[in-house]
Amino acid sequence: MTCCFTGHRDLPQEGSPEYGSLLLKLEAAVRDAVSMGARRFAVGGAEGFDLLAGEWILTLKRVDPRISLAVYIPCRTQASRFSERNRARYDALLAGADETLLLSDDYHPGCMRERNARMVADADLCIAYVRKNNSGSAQTMKMAERKGIPVFRL
Repeated sequence: MTCCFTGHRDLPQEGSPEYGSLLLKLEAAVRDAVSMGARRFAVGGAEGFDLLAGEWILTLKRVDPRISLAVYIPCRTQASRFSERNRARYDALLAGADETLLLSDDYHPGCMRERNARMVADADLCIAYVRKNNSGSAQTMKMAERKGIPVFRL
């Protein structure tokens, strides 16, 4: 069973109470997904929530060998504008992933949405960190809801 993640690039400040709360909610949602049978977790590799969720799955993999991580990459240049710190995190995520799915060699309008649609199509569950209704994350969460799969909102 596959669980996909969707969430915003902007997160609460690291070390803040809001960030700590987000981490606790993420951990609880992942535990719930595992208890429902999820073993494969899919992230889109974007800055913010995707990197955070992917790093949590890499941590979980160390204690539970049944867990796997798939990174859905919309285009080869996805990380070209990441900060140096986030580029290192992205590279570590790819290095630790069990599978990477490159969906397009080149960037084109709509490639991020296509990546999100593919993740939802492959998913049985979704964990969503959505604070803005007019965002790609909200759109992805709505795709999951339309598909009829359980969505854990953080």
